[in-house]
Amino acid sequence: MTSTDPSRASIRRIKPIVDDVFDQADPSLAYSDCLETDDDICPLFCAISRIKVRYQNPELIGRGGMKEVYRVYDAKAARHVAMAKPLPEYSSDHFDAFLREAHLTARLDHPNIIDLFDMDVDDQGRPFFTMELKQGRSLRQVVRDLNAEEIAKEYPLRKRLEYFLRVCDAVAYAHSRRVLHLDIKPENIFVGEFGEVKVCDWGMGVVMAHQPGQNDSTVLLDPDLYGALLESSSGTPVYMAPEQMNRRQPKTPQMDIYALGCLLQELLACQFNPNAQSSPNARSNSNAQSNSNGVPVSSGVDLALTATIAKATAIDPSSRYQSVEALSEDIHRFLDGFTTSVENPSLRREALLFYKRHRDACSLTLGLLSILAMCVTYFVVQLNRSRDEALEARAVAVEARRISQEAQAEAERSQFQTVTALERAELAQAEAQDSLDLYLAEKNASDRRRGRQVSAATRHSEFVINSALRNGDSMKSAVQTTLEHMDSILVFDPPPKSFAWTQKFWILFLIQDFDSALQLSREGKEITGELLFLAEKYLPLLNEEGYLDTQSLIDLMGELVASNRWRAPLAEKLMIYDDLNQRPVADKVEIVRAWIKINNEEWDAEGLYFDADSATVQLRGAGLKYLRRAFAISERHPNWFSLLHILQPRSLDLRETGITDLNELDGLELFELDIRETEVSDLSPLESSLTLRRVYVAPDQLPESELVGLPPAIEVVVGD
Repeated sequence: MTSTDPSRASIRRIKPIVDDVFDQADPSLAYSDCLETDDDICPLFCAISRIKVRYQNPELIGRGGMKEVYRVYDAKAARHVAMAKPLPEYSSDHFDAFLREAHLTARLDHPNIIDLFDMDVDDQGRPFFTMELKQGRSLRQVVRDLNAEEIAKEYPLRKRLEYFLRVCDAVAYAHSRRVLHLDIKPENIFVGEFGEVKVCDWGMGVVMAHQPGQNDSTVLLDPDLYGALLESSSGTPVYMAPEQMNRRQPKTPQMDIYALGCLLQELLACQFNPNAQSSPNARSNSNAQSNSNGVPVSSGVDLALTATIAKATAIDPSSRYQSVEALSEDIHRFLDGFTTSVENPSLRREALLFYKRHRDACSLTLGLLSILAMCVTYFVVQLNRSRDEALEARAVAVEARRISQEAQAEAERSQFQTVTALERAELAQAEAQDSLDLYLAEKNASDRRRGRQVSAATRHSEFVINSALRNGDSMKSAVQTTLEHMDSILVFDPPPKSFAWTQKFWILFLIQDFDSALQLSREGKEITGELLFLAEKYLPLLNEEGYLDTQSLIDLMGELVASNRWRAPLAEKLMIYDDLNQRPVADKVEIVRAWIKINNEEWDAEGLYFDADSATVQLRGAGLKYLRRAFAISERHPNWFSLLHILQPRSLDLRETGITDLNELDGLELFELDIRETEVSDLSPLESSLTLRRVYVAPDQLPESELVGLPPAIEVVVGD
């Protein structure tokens, strides 16, 4: 193989890149299998050097004012651009008036303002300039199509207001550069298919003076200096402020703010006839419904936005917004659910907006108040019922007393004959009463003992489950023993509202025996509603082995946490008990990934990798901040449990995570730990580890005092 073979191979690889540029330059010199020497060294430079005509294939796409616009292909940049040229009827006397738009646009560099690429003179001595080719649709086309249902769904109110805010951003930037547009209208604003907004046609713009007394424009950019040369490109009267009609009136930002108010009205009302108001007189004589400033008002527009439009289009410039930023701020406040600066809101509207901003919290509060009202009502009804029963019992007692008195009178008449019998009857009555009192006392004591036994069994089952779920070897037998213990107590048949039934339902739900759990509800036991719903929903999804597949288990855990934050321990214990099922390692990883995501809502769930052979867990993502949760909580000694428990990692890589506290590793028996690229600053939680042998830290991550404080058995590896 010769020494030039590598060069030839490289040329063959870049051949597709330069082919298009060569073809645009000169088809007769198109790329071939054997390149010349210069082409071997710098093919792109040679291709550009051969281009004779830069702008090719002109296609007329628009004509207006004093210019016509072509779609041309820029052979050097290999892209299509828009080229503007003066109309053929204009002579060189008009060329400066044509070029002022390009000079003015060149002053502005903003993502929402069309970009200027080039400015030159063609072979015929006529000026031209190229700019970004407008993509998408103009706001005029969008407004015309908004009456169609499909288009209205594509451009809802919020989206239209966001477009308007981007136009405000562009105009505010231009004002900060002391440039006024003076011809803002939907035809001059384009919206791309990806939401990009471009403000175009700055031909009527001016540059404001820096100091009072100076000319309104610099470098001959004032349109007034051109007189009749710009009459063909005058602004649109319906969008012009009243004072803008006077060409001698100094140009101010309030003129653009007036046009923005008209634009906002058109976006909101979805209709605005530019021919209906071509002069101030036409505004005042229009039969259409309008505000005090002559701008049409739609009955469907929110009052806050109507007030905003009214202020932006006020006849008196001093009554308008004093800056585009102030107008934009009111639109932002409306979108965020706050009152605008131009409103005089009532207490009812403030309350309504507050409810919309805090809908969930208000709904929860109203729900709680409703529940409280229901509880109070229930208590009052029960109290009234008890009082009625007491009154009825009293009436019965009074009647019984009357009957007893009559019987006593009758007995007194025969007292002399029945003295002995009466004494015996009284003695027997006393003995019976004593027996009844003794029976009732023993029954009450027996009921109290049974209640204590049921409560003790319930607490014991919670203790056994919480303890057993720490040890996978004894977990299944512990759960079975707990169920047997509960059954031996439930033979006393406590009331349906007793927590013991809920505890048994909870254990059956935990082991995914949904059918047995639902049987308790069928027998009339009162069980929590959402748990019954979930048991009924996931019962048909059990597989032949009697447990849920991996995705169904993840869905159940997510629904438990979403339904009630106090259900998170149940979801966790459900996951831990399910570890007894022989699932593939990949399924266990997905379950752990879902559980970490539930406890770290801002975490990117893709940042978890597990190597089963080395028992290595690698975590990534700044949203990951928690790796443990309280399993069984007491006031003094919370029992923490690791989210990675079922993977039992020996090596843990926490780089690029949001973990800051190493106490989050409680419950893990790690051999290696990598905390580089984290904000961990305290190694003291590692001092009690009996298994840890190696810790990786970055240079200068921790002070020497932290490293020295670790036990000798832990090796600290410092490096990137």
